[in-house]
Amino acid sequence: MLNEKQVLRSAGRDAISSFLQSRGVFELVRSSGRVVVFETHIPIQLAFYALLEHESSAAPLWDSSRREFVGLMTITDFVDILLHYHDKHGRTGAAIEVLASRSIAQVLMDTTAGRHFKHASEAPEQPGPKAVVDSERLVSVDANASLYDACHAMRVNKRRFLPIVTSPQDCGILAVVTHVEILEYFVATFREERRLFDQPICELGIGTFNEVVTVDIATPLRDVLKLLCTYDISSVPVVDKTGRILALYNRADITFLATAADADSVVVNLGSSMEDVIQQRRSDEPLYTCSKNATLQFVFELFADVKFRRLICLDDNRKPVGVVSIRDLLSYFLDGLDWPDTSTSAC
Repeated sequence: MLNEKQVLRSAGRDAISSFLQSRGVFELVRSSGRVVVFETHIPIQLAFYALLEHESSAAPLWDSSRREFVGLMTITDFVDILLHYHDKHGRTGAAIEVLASRSIAQVLMDTTAGRHFKHASEAPEQPGPKAVVDSERLVSVDANASLYDACHAMRVNKRRFLPIVTSPQDCGILAVVTHVEILEYFVATFREERRLFDQPICELGIGTFNEVVTVDIATPLRDVLKLLCTYDISSVPVVDKTGRILALYNRADITFLATAADADSVVVNLGSSMEDVIQQRRSDEPLYTCSKNATLQFVFELFADVKFRRLICLDDNRKPVGVVSIRDLLSYFLDGLDWPDTSTSAC
């Protein structure tokens, strides 16, 4: 016999699963949306500034010689690649200039630097329902797929961004979606009268509650960026000398690049302490916190209000004891489900 909590947990997952299967991923495509696409032969530094100019987090990469998409480039990819060149070529301004002379294709072909293209450097583990694999590089779903298919493709292939293509045959890209957009659509559309989500997130196993990664204010930015890359996380809590939370640092924060006058200035900025970085950064990732005993219902309602990307769980002394990401929330409803055995197609 299942107890009441298990029944409610199962009912909650079933309700979310049914909702995701009943809604098409095409509903995430905005009529005013636009997709920025980069040819792989252009300089990678130019592509980075184009991402910023168009306020895009990710752009598909088109290889004209192969006449196919070979992955995505994100802002955080560029930051990780810059750090790689900085370390490989002597941590000088000349090292940064070496990267500035490289095209996207040249970086992709570099076996060590190219792996920092998280959405292009390795074959997918499992394609998932209706996922489209472009030369075993670009994981996507077609416009007829469900949100359920999209979530599964992102989860099993460990993707933060997912292209929506017009069809498996022509592979025209309509949009690039993220966990944030999926969850935004969910909280705005899902309706359920039953109180299915009243259990604490720590009890449900949502988030990370063991060995939470933090950095103190004296840590150099260079070391923080390496840490984020090593653990493949997008943000990290910054704490004071007593371990209490001060702020949240996001790997996509490019203030250290925006404030640099030249390559040597970039190197100097990479050596700045987190205390200096926090004071100088142009845009903050808002810090949202909760108790580890907060309910899933509370977390969903908070997301509906503020659209957080990462929620930090604190103890009574305001020390981080857990981290909940949007990916954690979606994964909770997808873990342990039976997935249909569907064939995949390649562009």
